[in-house]
Amino acid sequence: MTLRRAEDIEVEQRGAWFFRSVVITTPNATFSLRGRRLRELEEQRVGGAALVGESRGRRLWWVGDGFYWDADGLDAEHVALEVWDRARRREHRYDRLRTIRAREDEATTTRRERIPEEVRILVWARDEGRCVRCGAEDELQFDHVIPVAKGGGNAQENIQILCGSCNRSKSDHIA
Repeated sequence: MTLRRAEDIEVEQRGAWFFRSVVITTPNATFSLRGRRLRELEEQRVGGAALVGESRGRRLWWVGDGFYWDADGLDAEHVALEVWDRARRREHRYDRLRTIRAREDEATTTRRERIPEEVRILVWARDEGRCVRCGAEDELQFDHVIPVAKGGGNAQENIQILCGSCNRSKSDHIA
């Protein structure tokens, strides 16, 4: 698809009412529109795409507030659909980026606090440096009895020592 947004376009309106004309200047061509042709063109671009003219094997289309070059010989409906699809995809992309940014902002603001050192020392002494479920003494981890995601905090009563296996089997359940 070779529909490309036209750059460096200048639109100059001249005259008024019945004598109004529009001159569209591109780096390679100038198009002068007046009278009935101008009114038809403006009506066409409101609902879709309007063909301004041809230059060097390309056609210049006026769609909404923008101009596009077409080298494939597309008709007005196809040009309008292409421009609409690009806008739709761009808006979808922005929506997706907004969602990603919101998630990142949420993740940075909801980071949980590290279990304080004094709480870890008290829990280690209370649980005698062993898993409270199976008694294992290796791969030990501090675990929240009530997960932080479910409202649990870092109080000594909410922290226990579990081995890696028991902690994985508990997952985010309360136990």
